[in-house]
Amino acid sequence: MKNHPIQIVAANYTDAEHRAVIPNLLNAYAKDLLGFRKALDEPVLQNLVSGLEAFPTAIVLLAKVEDAYVGLAICFLGFSTFNAQPLINIHDFMVLKAYRNRGIGKALLWEVERIARERKCCKITLEVQMKNTAARGIYQSFGFKASFLDPEAGEQLSLTKPLLYDVD
Repeated sequence: MKNHPIQIVAANYTDAEHRAVIPNLLNAYAKDLLGFRKALDEPVLQNLVSGLEAFPTAIVLLAKVEDAYVGLAICFLGFSTFNAQPLINIHDFMVLKAYRNRGIGKALLWEVERIARERKCCKITLEVQMKNTAARGIYQSFGFKASFLDPEAGEQLSLTKPLLYDVD
């Protein structure tokens, strides 16, 4: 298969193609994700772009190969209180299965890092499923490490408390 140039673009919420591709890519990710493996609910898909657009710290990047959007990084600017500096959290990160192992994930990560450095962030954070060895390998090769405040206390654990509400 021929290698085509990879373009990484910031999502433009006024672009109809971007408005359509963001929920489509996120839905593909949700259906493939270890432990989730189901489509997102229709109201989530319908409200996703307007929700991101209204969220001032959202950073959405799209990976494009030829005429196809094939990857997505949804990030949020946060703040590290222990460093008194901004940080970027990669909240959702994906490349379509048919386009994996072509450097697209690394290209997305490089753009996230470029933005983080431009904004004087002290770090980039993300969460990854323990069994997602392919993704963990990419992240580790890019310099990500398990997060420790104190190595004797062990790795940090990501916890979630669902808050149920209507999306309508």
